[in-house]
Amino acid sequence: GLAFPFRAGRRLFALLPSPWRCKFCNAPFRGPYAGTVKRIGYSPSRKNPRVCARCIERAPEGGAIVPLAVLFADVRGYTSLCEQLAAEEGHEFLRSFYQTASAALLAQEGLLGQIAGDEVMALFVPGLAGGQYRRKAVEAARSLARAVRYTASSAGGLEVGIGVASGEEFVGNVGGGGYKDFTAVGDVTNTAARLTSVARNGEIIIDTPTYEAVAAAYPDAERQELTLKGKRTPV
Repeated sequence: GLAFPFRAGRRLFALLPSPWRCKFCNAPFRGPYAGTVKRIGYSPSRKNPRVCARCIERAPEGGAIVPLAVLFADVRGYTSLCEQLAAEEGHEFLRSFYQTASAALLAQEGLLGQIAGDEVMALFVPGLAGGQYRRKAVEAARSLARAVRYTASSAGGLEVGIGVASGEEFVGNVGGGGYKDFTAVGDVTNTAARLTSVARNGEIIIDTPTYEAVAAAYPDAERQELTLKGKRTPV
């Protein structure tokens, strides 16, 4: 039911001149018509500025099962860190971390997922990151790991563990009771979260499907078989 109007709208938007437009629907972000389409919701998304909010946050509830890579980065010792910092300093420290993490993830065309307290999440889907979405997820993880080494406070530096998993699962707007959020739900997300929980400081752990996409670049990566919480078989 939605395919025809979406395709028609995409063709129409493509006729409007703009040097910068939504990668999904072609809505112009610059040019003489940008102000008009922005007023009806076609402004850059907070999840990724290369996509409009109408295609992400303001899309109706629902989604589709798609291939993707999911990345989590988790701050170690977050509770202890907060205890050592004044409220304002703690806020500024986390803001710096979120900015650093977001820059690394967006540079590789990730879609920002949940950002809550001690954790950030990103989705890498072919529709935005292209066919090399798994490789881009790994490069984003490496960039993030390098960048946070320079994020420090009076309580010390930042310690982060990162996990990446790939496969197919549901991606879209999930919610109820008046609340919804664009995210991924399923085994891939669960696996990425579990890998993150066992990663040591500065370590990136990726699952086999992800490694298959980058094996040539990292032939000396250490292979492990992990028993993860909630998983019946080793990963």
